[in-house]
Amino acid sequence: MKHTFTRQAINVIYIHLYALYTDLMSTEGERHIRLQRARKAAGFDTAVEVVRAYGWKSYQNNESGTAPFSYKKAQEYARRFKVRPEWLYAGTGPMRETRVPIVGKAAAGPDGSFIDDLSPGDHPGVEPFDPEISIAVEIDGISMVPRFRPREIAIFGRLHEDPAALVNQEVLVQTHDGRQMIKILRRNAIVGHWDLHSINNAFDPIEGVRLDWARPFEGLRV
Repeated sequence: MKHTFTRQAINVIYIHLYALYTDLMSTEGERHIRLQRARKAAGFDTAVEVVRAYGWKSYQNNESGTAPFSYKKAQEYARRFKVRPEWLYAGTGPMRETRVPIVGKAAAGPDGSFIDDLSPGDHPGVEPFDPEISIAVEIDGISMVPRFRPREIAIFGRLHEDPAALVNQEVLVQTHDGRQMIKILRRNAIVGHWDLHSINNAFDPIEGVRLDWARPFEGLRV
């Protein structure tokens, strides 16, 4: 069957093809700019530092825009720079993954809740908190009911080596002897020592402990 097109139809097709072409060239043209952003976000001041670190011979040309790079190469760059390859190659979605990793389960120990470390990949991450600074803990058991219930996901934010700013808040802490717990942080009379009050009043507070760090509670996911 023979098809004929009017001049108007041909013009419409041409306009759509031209728009597709310009979009493609725009994405291609911005790709090296995203590569620069990824490199700086990864802590490299110059492209030369990247070449020295990873031995990528074509990297400087890729970043300057004088040589394009493939999606396969974008995946390699993205893995090293800890960004999403879809973003690096085509500008799709956020620069970095937004899923916060679940790092353990909070269960009841002899002094309240404690964190049972999980192997990487045991559980998926949760959105939309910042994975650069936040971690998640799955609640296991009823030791913190009604504040936290079984299978809820508690999100904790930026790590504070000095927990003074988190006094009277719900926190995830690590004590100097390596225990990790969800507690309410209180001051102790001794400078550099802290009291940890349980979410559940059935447990006595832990008093006068030293902490390696504390993270503030940010929110829950069910």
